[in-house]
Amino acid sequence: MDIYLKQAIMHIIDRKSGDPVFSQMTLDLSIEYIRDYLTKKIQKLASSQTKTGTLAPDSEIAQLTQQAEKDFIHFSEAFVSRWYEVYQQSEDAPDSDVFVVLYELDEMTYIAFLKVKYTEGFTHYVDTNEQGIQNDLIINRAILPGKGQKADEGITINLSDFSFELIEKSYTFSGEKMNYFSTKVIESQPTPSLEDHVKVIKKTAEEIGEKFDTPSYNLVADVKEAVYDTIEEHGQIDTKQVAEQVFKDNVTAKMSFTEEVEEQGVTNQAPMMREVKEISEKKYGKQN
Repeated sequence: MDIYLKQAIMHIIDRKSGDPVFSQMTLDLSIEYIRDYLTKKIQKLASSQTKTGTLAPDSEIAQLTQQAEKDFIHFSEAFVSRWYEVYQQSEDAPDSDVFVVLYELDEMTYIAFLKVKYTEGFTHYVDTNEQGIQNDLIINRAILPGKGQKADEGITINLSDFSFELIEKSYTFSGEKMNYFSTKVIESQPTPSLEDHVKVIKKTAEEIGEKFDTPSYNLVADVKEAVYDTIEEHGQIDTKQVAEQVFKDNVTAKMSFTEEVEEQGVTNQAPMMREVKEISEKKYGKQN
């Protein structure tokens, strides 16, 4: 996918110091390594863990995004402040840098929010004193991961229709783990990710298979192939087609399977992220 970066800014989240350190200037997108870093991070938000959905037009986040093109810096502060109101309440959410990016893809305009957790790194330090030159080893605990690694968390929002793609992590709030980004920040219930869908489908198929004495090895292979086939054909998981391929002529097993996966939250032909076919090819393709 060809991403055209329009504006980008980085803010620092140091929880010990209190409020975020907001940049008053945008990043210089004429610098190739900055463009490359941000583009790769946006691309890597599309994965088998990506959840999808649409913001309510009257929601706070949806309303905020309408300011992105008019006053990008102010918008970025408002968005990060909204997120940080929730994030700072967690007992274990780490320090990080966050990037807010305005970009175009296929003639549509998007906003990306990328939270990048620090890693620990070592480097050399050259010091000069009375005795001469001393080369030391020093540790830096605020190193950003390389461009090849995906962001710790992130969301892309289409400014035209408020559709979004989300990668979120669970953190502890008042002693309980929760997916705070969807429930507290954007206040929207996303469709489960491809990975979540497949986990439910595999588990349910195995349980139904046990009842009908279907060999587990054949069943797992059939599920994997069925998921791949239905995504290739429809760009979605068609649970009825999966049932047909896995349980074939066993009508009772097929009915039990489709009813059970629906009860587990897997909607038939639920919308998936744009790159679902490419991701499915890598993860569930027949060469694997």
